[in-house]
Amino acid sequence: MIKKKNITTRKKTKVIGTKTYIDKDTGELEKMHVISIEERDANFHKIWLGHIVQSLDLIGNKKIKVLSYLMENLNSENMFLKGQKEVAESLNISIQTVSRTFRALQESDFMRQTKYGIYQVNPDMIFKGGKEKRLNVLLQYHQADKEERKCNNETDKKERKCNNENITQDN
Repeated sequence: MIKKKNITTRKKTKVIGTKTYIDKDTGELEKMHVISIEERDANFHKIWLGHIVQSLDLIGNKKIKVLSYLMENLNSENMFLKGQKEVAESLNISIQTVSRTFRALQESDFMRQTKYGIYQVNPDMIFKGGKEKRLNVLLQYHQADKEERKCNNETDKKERKCNNENITQDN
């Protein structure tokens, strides 16, 4: 049996001792506990996504070029507002390559189509901006996902009911 190491990725706090300080306002001597806080972020690979994608883009895969273009053209709501034909023309690649890439990205939940020619990238995957803004976009993204699933379930129920009625009428 192999035991996994318990590796920390948090701050390390170390008590150094006590020191006496002079209160600037009152001039009184005060004893204080002194601690050292060491930031630790071991156990992580740090990836600068823009540089990685740029490097992959240089390798030449056309699907990587589509992904790179998509990421470079996101708005502040993580929306991509260009159609597949425009992407194909901008990158000088086939519409089929763009279409297959978009389909694969949607199937992997990297992004979803919100309207014709409008896509939203999953903020769990990538987001440019602050924490608060990301949380708002993330909430909207997941809310839209719930509504889509609810709509799909209702459509499935209607289709099953319709199919059951057709079977009953045929008999």
